[in-house]
Amino acid sequence: MKKFNVLIVEDSKPILALHKNLVTRAGFNPITAETLEQVKLLEPRFPEFFCAIIDYSLPDAPNGEAIAYLLARNVPGIVMTGMIDDETRNNILQLPVIDYITKENKQAYPYLQHLLEKLRVNHLTKILVVGESQDTRNHLKDLLERHNYHVIQARCGAAAIEELEKHPQIKLVITEKEMANMDGLELCNQIRSKYSKDEISIIGLSEDNNQSLTAKFIKNGANDFLTTPFCLEEFYCRVLQNIEYIENIAIIQRQANTDYLTGLFNRRYFFEQVSPIIKRRYIDGINSTLAMIDIDYFKSVNDTYGHDAGDVVLKSIAKLMQRHFSPNYLAARVGGEEFCIFLDTTSRNQAIMLLDDFRKDIENMLVDIGIGSGKNTITCTISIGITHGCDSSFDEIMIKADELLYDAKDSGRNMVIAD
Repeated sequence: MKKFNVLIVEDSKPILALHKNLVTRAGFNPITAETLEQVKLLEPRFPEFFCAIIDYSLPDAPNGEAIAYLLARNVPGIVMTGMIDDETRNNILQLPVIDYITKENKQAYPYLQHLLEKLRVNHLTKILVVGESQDTRNHLKDLLERHNYHVIQARCGAAAIEELEKHPQIKLVITEKEMANMDGLELCNQIRSKYSKDEISIIGLSEDNNQSLTAKFIKNGANDFLTTPFCLEEFYCRVLQNIEYIENIAIIQRQANTDYLTGLFNRRYFFEQVSPIIKRRYIDGINSTLAMIDIDYFKSVNDTYGHDAGDVVLKSIAKLMQRHFSPNYLAARVGGEEFCIFLDTTSRNQAIMLLDDFRKDIENMLVDIGIGSGKNTITCTISIGITHGCDSSFDEIMIKADELLYDAKDSGRNMVIAD
């Protein structure tokens, strides 16, 4: 059962209103209680709660009693408090809470919203924990699972490499230094021989407080290092920072490689990916298949209905193209109304069948361009040129496909022509 409710336990009405707002913005439904007594009345609904945001001091529970009550009943808790003394902080961090946030911090509320947003999707993030000690691995697993991460364990460096091959979605590796056969430093080297820092982050761990160890880990490919035992808050911050680094790089790469309007790959990325494949196929004596596609009379769509309508047509065709050809083939928008699909080693006849099915679906598609207050639909067609052969030059293959495309246009449009 998906849990979309977040319990807010707070006696200050202004802060309660603020929490309700940020919980809603994070995509959850806020349920509120202002006292421990009100919390107890909600106990039948505890299985519905994704987590709770708990004020440390309540009128009928001034010393964190609400925290212990909810944690004991398996409601994950984020503690918010105005008390900033070390004793209170240490007492809270001894409990299996998700996090501890002080209200006086100006970044407390943006941080809380961001934390909720991450907790919602962290189950999609895989973290590999490596170390000889089962107790240490289990402790790290417990800490990470409080934040809903998907945790995989490996007892040695060789096992870690195997897990990385089995789980290519792993974003973070946390490894101890002290391991037999392959220590943490060598594991870093092994990982970096296959994966860049843009693909996987590594955090090294060691009980050794030698100051040079941080540098050794980083020089051997790690992104970060922590001395154990570590501060729990620091651990979570380092984990989050390293994962978000990988995620941000992926966002930048995706934005650089895709067409902003259609979401298809752009011309540059398409050329970079396809050109070396075609060269390899030529060396191996294997034919490659490439299709050029152009929207028929697209200029008249823009002239008649406006460029916004033209954009809707482009996006509609791109969406159908993704449905037909992703993820098996590489499709891109290479010009204004021009698209290109690389079908690699697909046979000529199979490519003609695939592209003609696509052409027919485009012909039968109604595109709602939404002019004014009413709904207005238009239809469109496409012309397609397909080349199938063994050439060493990507440019030559593109030229052939383009010539075939214009043969299709000269022959009446709305058709597929192949060499």
